[in-house]
Amino acid sequence: MTKTTGDKNIEADEPHWIEWVTGAVSAVIVIAVMVWIAKDAIADRDASPDLVGSFVNVERRSGGYQVQFEVRNKASVTASQVTVRGEVRDGDALLEATDTVVDYVPGHSTATGGLIFQHDPDGKTIHIQATAFNDP
Repeated sequence: MTKTTGDKNIEADEPHWIEWVTGAVSAVIVIAVMVWIAKDAIADRDASPDLVGSFVNVERRSGGYQVQFEVRNKASVTASQVTVRGEVRDGDALLEATDTVVDYVPGHSTATGGLIFQHDPDGKTIHIQATAFNDP
């Protein structure tokens, strides 16, 4: 209940120290978020995604050899329907290639998936790369 002296509210004249701390912390948070959003709006001028594929690991499965991969988007622009191509090479000879589509890779993030090969990639070169994408 509000404390009153006569017809005057004493809480309005004497705010508790926790109110000042709460207000100051809230103001700092709001200003920090506004600065962060402004920096992203001004500084990020990426026109298209920057996609890099990498090999994670291989596991033997009943359907062949499952190669798990990761696609990293280094830009701030999202890519959708990202086509990922995986190749198993023995020296310069291409033994097998397969493709898959990743639904989307948001800006500054990664997406993972798997490719299934019939040839054992152990001791061979595995090459993973994003070959195509759509603008969402």
